[in-house]
Amino acid sequence: MAKIIFASYPETGHLNASFKIAKGLQSNGHRVGYLGLPDFEEHVRSQGFNFIPLFEQLCPRGFLFESAVKNNIENIEAVLRQVSKTGQPLDRYLYQELHQVIRQVEPDLLIIDLFLPDFALIAAQLGAPLVLLNTQFFNPWAEQKAAYQPLIKWPELILSPQEFDFPGTERKKNCRYVESSIDLKRRDVPFPWHRLDPQRPLIYCSFGSQSHIFNGSEKFFQLVIDAIASKKDWQLVLTIGAHLRAEDFHSVPANALLVNAAPQLEILKRASIMMTHGGFNSVKEAIFFGVPMILFPMIRDHPAIAARVVYHGLGVRGELQKISLAQIHALINRIDKDSSFRERVESMGRKFREAESAAPSVQSIEMVLNVLRNRGRDCDPLSVLENVFSS
Repeated sequence: MAKIIFASYPETGHLNASFKIAKGLQSNGHRVGYLGLPDFEEHVRSQGFNFIPLFEQLCPRGFLFESAVKNNIENIEAVLRQVSKTGQPLDRYLYQELHQVIRQVEPDLLIIDLFLPDFALIAAQLGAPLVLLNTQFFNPWAEQKAAYQPLIKWPELILSPQEFDFPGTERKKNCRYVESSIDLKRRDVPFPWHRLDPQRPLIYCSFGSQSHIFNGSEKFFQLVIDAIASKKDWQLVLTIGAHLRAEDFHSVPANALLVNAAPQLEILKRASIMMTHGGFNSVKEAIFFGVPMILFPMIRDHPAIAARVVYHGLGVRGELQKISLAQIHALINRIDKDSSFRERVESMGRKFREAESAAPSVQSIEMVLNVLRNRGRDCDPLSVLENVFSS
């Protein structure tokens, strides 16, 4: 069987989006591994995959939290450049690392996050066959088409059923919508389940791994806590991220539970409403479990994802910079009093669950592998893959 290497953008959300696909390929007999920064080795290995560290000297374990989270640096490339002691351009350093990996591992296929275009360009230059994994709806390098034009023809998988996109959206011909890739068996963090009341409706508020880049997160979280304090018949689970502590908040009522992280899939099974920044994974998981949303988009694709949620009537949008206690109450009441939100999100959720069962992503990657296998190792991979999803 094939040797397949995943390269995900160095954030937990991007990794989680790929795990179900990787497990599906592994169950088909393929040897699956990951390339990544040392900080993610434990998380990847806990899911049952091999791990190949990159930038071990540049980014030793623990570096990401110290350099990115504590200093509010949102762009990982900026972090790498900031700490680089190599005296050479970062892309050259990446070329050397990737060349060594490809020479040693000889992968049959690299599956690369669309957020790593430089990585993909170098891999293509080294002759590795690629599939691009779009963990967003948008192309993060679309405005730099000249530099990244060579990537356009490589096959691309969008991790979402097409029904969630805007109707009539045009995509390149060598592109497929697949499932959301929600790994229901992923190992997650411990949680004090005894603190929850099964008789009360639950609001789950989480900004995932992004809360540290929002300067007003502590103030916003306090507003959410204050809002639930006056709703005694509700309960709240609030994830505050790695950069805050429960002790940073005052007047936390008994019906509010603050944790640094939570097992999101299990929480969503019980939730009535989710408050989120609009990260693609979180939104897809809420839809999968039929949970209406209140979105507070921040950066990147968050506004685009929120726009689709609102368009399909799956939730409402608030503005972080303008939010008040009264507005949070109004948003909660709007979702709570209008049953059509839950009806629409449950209808969309059925489509998501059907797509998960069909697993078109694994089928698509198997198609790529079959094409490569039939043409042999001496073929030019792009020439045989540039139309693999469009035929």
